[in-house]
Amino acid sequence: MAISFSGFNGIDFGALIDATITSESAPLNLLKQQQDDIKSKDAAFVSLSGGISTMETQASALIASSLFTNATASSSNSGVGSVTAGSDAISGEYSLHVDKLAKGQVTASTTGYAASTDVAADGGSISFTINGVTTDSIDISSSTTLAGLRDAINAQNSDVVASIVNTGTSRKLVISSRTTGEDGVFTINNTLTNSGGTAVAFAVGQSPTSGNSQNAQDAEFTVNGLDFKASSNSSADVIPGIALKLTGVGDAILSVTPDYDNVEASLRSFVTTYNQLRQFSGIQNTVNNSTGKRGPLANDPVLRQSVDDLRNTLLAANNNGGKYKYLSEIGVSLDQSGLLQIDETALKEAINTNPEDVQKLLQGSGSIKGVFGTMKDRLQDLDGTTGMIKNSRNTITASLRGIADRIAATQLRLDVRKLELQKQFAAADQAISKLNSLSGQLSQLGSAKLF
Repeated sequence: MAISFSGFNGIDFGALIDATITSESAPLNLLKQQQDDIKSKDAAFVSLSGGISTMETQASALIASSLFTNATASSSNSGVGSVTAGSDAISGEYSLHVDKLAKGQVTASTTGYAASTDVAADGGSISFTINGVTTDSIDISSSTTLAGLRDAINAQNSDVVASIVNTGTSRKLVISSRTTGEDGVFTINNTLTNSGGTAVAFAVGQSPTSGNSQNAQDAEFTVNGLDFKASSNSSADVIPGIALKLTGVGDAILSVTPDYDNVEASLRSFVTTYNQLRQFSGIQNTVNNSTGKRGPLANDPVLRQSVDDLRNTLLAANNNGGKYKYLSEIGVSLDQSGLLQIDETALKEAINTNPEDVQKLLQGSGSIKGVFGTMKDRLQDLDGTTGMIKNSRNTITASLRGIADRIAATQLRLDVRKLELQKQFAAADQAISKLNSLSGQLSQLGSAKLF
């Protein structure tokens, strides 16, 4: 119910009420400030949780079994063969000698036409015997152009494909195997006729070994003296973990060497995220020049323990049975400000000269966890989904619910208080108005003449 004032008594009752409510709103404002501070703390925990989660993922990458098994492969003569290393490639050198490349059969018509729209047949049939199996017959009963015949052959989706080739003097129908090697050989069974001109024809006696532009053949090559024969120029099982592609006849040396780039990249990623966490911690404990306040996690025990636990894990000795017991021995160390730094030269030297010992330091040996196995355990203790950070956020959530309830109750009390004040002042306004009216009436009586 709206309450209004007369406005004729020279008193601003609305302003009086507002001033009273403002004065009595101090507890509410304090609660709202507490709510904002707790929300800021929760947001800071979300940021901390994100960093911890990222580091946990990075620690997992550093203890992955595949991290030290990557390899790179190269060829001394890419004109003979090229190689790509897989995850299970074995380091070493392989001598490649290629005698023959795999080829697919190609057979061109002996007849040619001025244009692909010329009629090539109006009767008869054509089919293909591919590696001993004959396709359905394509029967021609009306005028069919060279292009139409090509399309009819391709519509079968068999293991041969038809195309039209311009030789410079005429256009010919060319039949090719879809695959290389002797398994794709074919014979053309052709009885096509053309009553109005020349029908498409192929060499008399055409077969997989006769009457072809190119006969099919298997690849023949040796690797380290072992003979191989394959229908394809690509192989993934001749050399374990290596995809081999033959590109020409001749000799080449294929080299497979360990590739530790992922080790270095994974360490750099972890270092970057760790340093971001350190900088985040520093900002929380630094006075902001604009607000004069520290961050919402200043002196927070969870943040402090997070930083301490991670730093101690990085500095601790790891008795893995290998040559290296400290990260600093492979070039990963803390500087005077507490940030991680990498000596690229020292790291590369350690990895290239003692990869097994570097692996033991990072990943552990036997029942002994390496630095990053231990690191992952620490990070899981802090984790934002199950660890200390999650517990802290649960406490914050409960606090926010409690404060929200108190804010609502306090606001309700102020609303009731304001309504009461409005009623009181409205009554006072009416009383003053009546008094003013009576005063005016008395003044009129006092000035009246008596007869």
